[in-house]
Formats: sequence, C-alpha cells, structure tokens
Amino acid sequence: MTSMSKQLKLLLSFILSGFILLSFLNENSNCQSVNSTQTPLILKANDGSIVTIYRDDFGVPHIVGNTESGMFYGQGFAAAQDRLFQMEINRRFAEGKVSDIAGEEYLLLDQQVRREFYTEAERIALFNALQPSYQEMIIAYTAGVNAYRDSMFVNPAAYKPFEFLNFDMVEWKTTNTIAIIQSYIRGFGKFGGDELTRLLELQVNGEMRFNIKRPINDRDAPTTIPEQSILYYETEDYKYSGMHVRHSVVEEINSKKNRVVELEKSLGIPEKFGSFAVLFSGSRSSNGNTMLLGCPQMGEPEQNSANVVHEVELQCPVFHVGGMTIAGMPMVIIGRNEYHAWTMTSGASDNCDLYIDSTMNTEYSSYYHNDGWLEFETIIDTIYVLGIPTLYTHYRTIHGPVLGGDLSNHQVFSLKMTFWKKELDMIEAFYVISIADNLQTFKDGVSMIPVSFNVFYAGKDQNIGFWHAGIYQNRTDGVDPRLPHKGDGSEEWNGFIPFIDLPNSENPPQGYFVNWNNKPVSWWNNGDNMAWIYSSYVYNRVNKIYNYVYSLSSFSFDDLMSVPCKINSHGSYQQVIELSAETSNQKNIIPPGQSAFINMEGHPSPHTLDQWNLHLNWEFKDMIFEQLTPDMEAEECQLTVLKFELRQNYPNPFNAETNIRFNLPRSTNVKMTIFNIVGMEVKTLMNGYLQEGTHNIHCNLSDLSSGVYFYKIEAPEFSQVKKMVLLK
Repeated sequence: MTSMSKQLKLLLSFILSGFILLSFLNENSNCQSVNSTQTPLILKANDGSIVTIYRDDFGVPHIVGNTESGMFYGQGFAAAQDRLFQMEINRRFAEGKVSDIAGEEYLLLDQQVRREFYTEAERIALFNALQPSYQEMIIAYTAGVNAYRDSMFVNPAAYKPFEFLNFDMVEWKTTNTIAIIQSYIRGFGKFGGDELTRLLELQVNGEMRFNIKRPINDRDAPTTIPEQSILYYETEDYKYSGMHVRHSVVEEINSKKNRVVELEKSLGIPEKFGSFAVLFSGSRSSNGNTMLLGCPQMGEPEQNSANVVHEVELQCPVFHVGGMTIAGMPMVIIGRNEYHAWTMTSGASDNCDLYIDSTMNTEYSSYYHNDGWLEFETIIDTIYVLGIPTLYTHYRTIHGPVLGGDLSNHQVFSLKMTFWKKELDMIEAFYVISIADNLQTFKDGVSMIPVSFNVFYAGKDQNIGFWHAGIYQNRTDGVDPRLPHKGDGSEEWNGFIPFIDLPNSENPPQGYFVNWNNKPVSWWNNGDNMAWIYSSYVYNRVNKIYNYVYSLSSFSFDDLMSVPCKINSHGSYQQVIELSAETSNQKNIIPPGQSAFINMEGHPSPHTLDQWNLHLNWEFKDMIFEQLTPDMEAEECQLTVLKFELRQNYPNPFNAETNIRFNLPRSTNVKMTIFNIVGMEVKTLMNGYLQEGTHNIHCNLSDLSSGVYFYKIEAPEFSQVKKMVLLK
C-alpha cells in the first residue's frame, strides 16, 4: 500500500490483521465504486414521505424531501453512504467506546470521555427535553442511517465499507447522534479549565513575571472589532484565595491530557487548528455586494485521510440550506440559505473554571461546601476493552466532573462549565440560523449558541455582522479568572453576561471583518487559556490577512477567493459567497473530497480525491445551490430492501414510556403484545393491517409495575420476541 488514512492505519493495526493490503489507486484510479452513482435515488422515509438524493459531479448529495422529516432521513442515509466508518469512529470517540475495538492503549481516552461527558441515561433525558420537532429531526436522521445499514447487510459486497470486514456496526441510536453533537460542540467551543497550570506558573515564576506572561487583558492584541477611540479599559482587581498545588500532581494531570490528545489524533479526531473568516460590505466590495469567505480549520487536510467534514444541500417545503456538516450530525453547520451566508470560528474565550474542593479524608467519600460535608456523586461505568468488561469509577462534585486530585493533601479538582448539559441548544441555534430570512432572526439563532464561537453573517439585505457568541461567567464573583476557584462555597458564580453585552458589531464603519480566532474587541479579557498578543502564532497569522485587506481599496470576488493562497493557509472547508438582492455567486471546496467509502474489494469511491487538485492549486469548485437540474428521471432506490425485523425498544430500561420499532418488507397484518415474566399477556399494543416500511409504536406503560417484560410481534410469516425492563 502506498498510502492510507489515519483511520485505516488504526483499523489495520488492530482489527484487520492478516487481511491482504488493499491497492489504493489515488490520482490514477479508474475504479468506480458502486457506492457512487449519478442516478438519483428515491427513498421512502420513516414518516412515509418521499425523499430524493441527487448527486452532482463531485458526489455532493442534494437532498430534496417532501417533508422536513423526510429530508433529514435522506441526510442520514447519504451521510452513511459516504462516511459510515467515520460515523462509527465519531460515535465511539464521543461515547468513550474506542478501546472495545482498539485495545487497552485507548482506555485512558475512554475514561476521560466518560468522566467529562454524560451517561446514556442523561443523554436520553436531554433528548427527551428537546422540542418535538428537533426530536423528530434526530429520529429521522437516525432512521436514514439505519436504512443504509440495512442495505449494507442485504448486499455487503456492494454497500459495506471494507473497514467493517471483521466487525459489524450495531444499530445507530438517537443518543449516538446526541453524543457526536455534544463532542464536536465542546471540541471547538470549550475553552479554559487550565487554572492548575496557571497556578503552578504563578508559584514558580512569582506574581510579576506571571502578570507579564499571562495578562488578564492584552490591550494591544489585534481585534475583530477595531478600536474606535483611544479609550483604555481598566482591568478589575481580582482576588485569589491563596491555595497551592503540588508540582508533581499538576504534571501528572497534564501528562495524561497530552497523551489523550495524541490518541485523539491517531483516530483522526479533529483538533483545534484554527479558523479564519473575511467579510466585506458593499462599501468595500468592487460590485457593491456583501461577500463572505469562511475557512474552518479542523486539522491539516491530507491526501489520503478522510476529511473531517463533508458537503450537503438540504431542501424541503420549509427548509433550504447548503454547506458543511459533520458525519453523524444533521443539518448544516457552515453554509448558506436563500437569504444569507454564514461562517464560524472558535471563539477561544474562557467558559470553564476549575474548582479545588477539599475532602474529608484521603478517599472519595465527601467534600466540604457551604459549611457542611457533601457526598460525591459516584458513577460506575463499564468500559469494554476488546470485549472484556472493565469497571471505571469516577466522581462529580456540585461544581462538575472531578478531573483528578491530590487526596493525600485532601484536594480534588472539579471542572465547572457554563454550558453543562446545554450543548444541544446548538441544534436550535443551527436550525434558526438555517431558516432565518433576515438579520434579526439570524441574530436570534446566534443568541442560542451555548459555547464559544465567533459567528459571521453576510446577507442579501446587504448587512454584515459579527457576534462573539456563547455563555460566559460575568466574573462578579471577584475571583482571578486565571486561577482556581475555592470549592467551599465562598467563590460561587453569580451569573452570566447577557448576549446583548457580548462583543458584537453590525455594518462596521471600516466595511469589513477579519478574524483568525483572535481577540473580539479590546476590552474583552483573556481568562486562563488565551493571551492573544503573547501567542505570536495567533498574532502573526491574523496580521497576514489584515495586511492583504489593507493593500486593496476594494475587494472583488476573485480577490476574496485568493485570500487562502495569499496567506498560505487552507481550510478543512472553504466557501466564498457573494450576495446581491437578486443573484448570488458561490464557490467552495472540501479537500480531499466528498466520500470516504472503500468497498470490500478495496475500490474507493471516485469522490475520495476529486477535489484534491483544486486544493493543491488554490482553486474552488462551483457550489451547487438551487441549480441542479438532473437530465434523467430518478429511479427508485433498491438499496433499502427491508427484512422482517423487531428492534430493541428505546430507551431500555425505561420509566413508563418507550418506543418499539420494526420493519415490514411487505404490507401485512401485524399483532404486537406484551407479556410479563411468567408469560401472561398484559397488553395488546396493536392488531391490524400495516403498510410495508419501518414503523414505530410509542408505548405508555405507566399502568404496569416495575419489572422485566417481553414484547412480541406476530405476522403471517414472522414472529419475534424481545425483552424490556420497566423501572419506575
């Protein structure tokens, strides 16, 4: 093999031992994968509606649904078609289940994920708390993924990615999508939590050197909103309680953290690499139109590594958007609709604080808070390492997950996050941004973003805007934001900064915005994680863009497209969009391509590398939006041949309410009943004629007592029983 992706290297090392190495034909490939076709596919969605998937010349799926739910079903199906294995890696990483296929080396990574994120029961509760329309979105996306998975089992030679040669992909669940959303939102929007390292720097260097190296505010740092006056903002006087930590303890915590980063990279999980954006109003553009360049950077693109993002266009009677998204997540993250374009960069602002909690003894029994001793919340997880169960116990305080401790000194370190259990607010934010038809509605969506992002808007209404979004502590607790909080209750948060008071600007006098994860505005403080001017990397890179912008009195569309080349930096996705009241001009690129599919014979999709030469030559392709007019009639997709199948109820165990899904390959009479543990029928859920397709029965079993039950499906040619557990 001449080259292979990071993920493929990983899988070959611990799963595909003995497998004959595949020949990747790269740029000279004449192989055509059966996974890629220009013939549109017609699918019947889980709600019974019709959805059509068109593919353009670069393999980008353009999904048209008769209903919104059907459209998201099509998105899930198309994502699985192109990136099923990447989805599998994403969900295993997001749920702390990598070591089950990768071995003990990845146990440390799984432990960190389990410790800092949520249990399965918590994810179910968070899903249930979503608005019904967003639940339906995730359910439909999940059903689309499983429809492709069903097809993979029906015809593995054609549709099964070769990475699944020695293990089968289990059924996709709504909580898998929930976990991926939470993981990616945190991955690019969570900052801070480095107070232990800052405290160690203070202890080693002294206060004077510490304040020089780690100023609370970098007044001379380049900002996205230019300073409009010579006003200097005075930094507040912050206090610190004087706690100390041992050098060796901090070193051990940081050593594990660095090792986790290495493990993430080996999986191809994207890193905080940086992102840049450039916007112009009509006053600075040569055509008098608003223009936007968005270049999220989520890891350096490599020729033979599946890109972390892919492109999609989604359309239904109430929804039309196109752009970039992540494997395992519905909707579009960065892109455009019929009225505006938007992009985002990581905000890099402090939204996590570390607390030092005092323990009663050298065990995780209790910790001191508000003049009393509280018991730790104890969570016992089972992590499978190559199929062997391993117990992992971790803890939480009232402040958050316990990241580590020095129990011999009666200290534990817990992380308090402004966005704890709020990551799914991003679903509503993306949705509102995607359907917004004016600046105010767009801004309403931005206000819902829970983590640290810079958000940029360019509209056909000729407005441009910038918002430094997220939830941030208002610092009225008086604690030095660079150093740990004391966990005894004396240094608790008092509230958050209102969205209206966060850095923002609309239609600025200079006629443009430039950002490369730099400081939003001069008065914005650093926190514990970022010193914008003292980080020469951030300082120098954003000035590259500023210097180019200053050199031209007005910017053309071609000038904007040339920015990545001029500053010698690519994005994981690049889009350039010009908008007038009547027309639009849009280009984009996703190196190294749209698809990551390799079939069981080792033949890659033709769309794995078809954008790579564009990437090398600093070129863009046409972004197809409202322009696809297929010259052939769509043919009904034969991929989703269903078999009789009764699926495990979800959630399980459950409290009163659960869902039972099943597949019918043909229309028939169906009876669904529930039996108790001694075989007595206690409830008939349905008894009647159903059309072919996938069905879901929502059950309310609040009239039954807690215990083990069995549910049974009966049809003329099929019968199956599964177990469920009711816990009240």
